[in-house]
Amino acid sequence: MSEVLCGVCNSEPKKYKCPTCALPYCSLSCFKVHKSTHAEAAPPPAAPVEPEIPQPPPPAPIPCYLKKKTDFSILATNPKFQELLKAYPVLLPTLQRVYAATIEPDEDDQRRCYKSGRGGFRGRGGRGWGGRGRGRGGRRDDAPHKWTQKQGDADGMKMLKEYRGREDNDKEKEAMATFVQLVEDTFADPET
Repeated sequence: MSEVLCGVCNSEPKKYKCPTCALPYCSLSCFKVHKSTHAEAAPPPAAPVEPEIPQPPPPAPIPCYLKKKTDFSILATNPKFQELLKAYPVLLPTLQRVYAATIEPDEDDQRRCYKSGRGGFRGRGGRGWGGRGRGRGGRRDDAPHKWTQKQGDADGMKMLKEYRGREDNDKEKEAMATFVQLVEDTFADPET
């Protein structure tokens, strides 16, 4: 059986193998000579990789009802609005009641309205809450009503519709109709 010779000097028997290409070599000096051939073929050392910093998620899209906000504060300084308040003294308290229906009530007011059966809670006619019998459910006395802005807006719209449906000689109906017309004239979209 013939011995395998060093792949570099071809005179001594092999003792080791190159870890890169498995070429047999006999000594450290032969390995250093052979290793230089690998250095040329080896790719240059890569630049240090910068750690990737996690980025926050993109912001949620803005809901359509918030994209274009109208600044209604200019209405307060409008001379036509000031004349309207003088012509209809019932207008300001009426607008305040509509506005109050659209904002979140205090917790104490919410509990008090809930326990007395009035306020933003919708009853079931004269039949009560249907809390007994046949699994009709209803609210428990210790479960307060959860207010939402959507519900507040719906309550305000309901009040406006009630004013619109009143009798023709009602001063509040007339005042609200004039006010709504002023708002439409002031904030009309010029594109439409």
